[in-house]
Amino acid sequence: MTPSSTAESTTATEIRHSIRPWSSFLSLSSFSLPLSLPDLSLRFNNNLYTFRANYTILSLLIFILTLIFRPITAIIFLILIATWIYLLVARDTPLVVLDFEIGDRMVLIALSVITIVSVAVASVWWNLFVSILISVLVISLHAILMTPDDSESPYGALLNVVDEDGPSGGAYMQV
Repeated sequence: MTPSSTAESTTATEIRHSIRPWSSFLSLSSFSLPLSLPDLSLRFNNNLYTFRANYTILSLLIFILTLIFRPITAIIFLILIATWIYLLVARDTPLVVLDFEIGDRMVLIALSVITIVSVAVASVWWNLFVSILISVLVISLHAILMTPDDSESPYGALLNVVDEDGPSGGAYMQV
């Protein structure tokens, strides 16, 4: 096994494990309004990182739903999405075509070109634009209203309250 195939399988495994359970993603008991602007920022950043794979799936679903009145185009894009998932996420071994190993970068470039050509040929720019707007709105609302599971701040000690159980009892110490 070559180092690149080990890295590819590790990346695919990481992507698969980054999808959070939908029950925790949609848990109504975890929704509440943030109390302050720093709390809003903390929730937004934490949830964007925590649920990034779920948000991607949600955005793709919204895009497919905007194509509801164009069923042939929707089927074509479902096949294209399945191709993206298989070639970049689901496979653990390197892609080999005619005894040539094709790297992830080349697969990504080829899929990107195919996707752009498909959007252009199918003339779904407006659907793509509307689905991006709807996705940003839905994802932002979810990321702001969802209470993060972990209370660890991405800002580290910058926002931590002074430890009142310490030797100074919360007061400043002379250095």
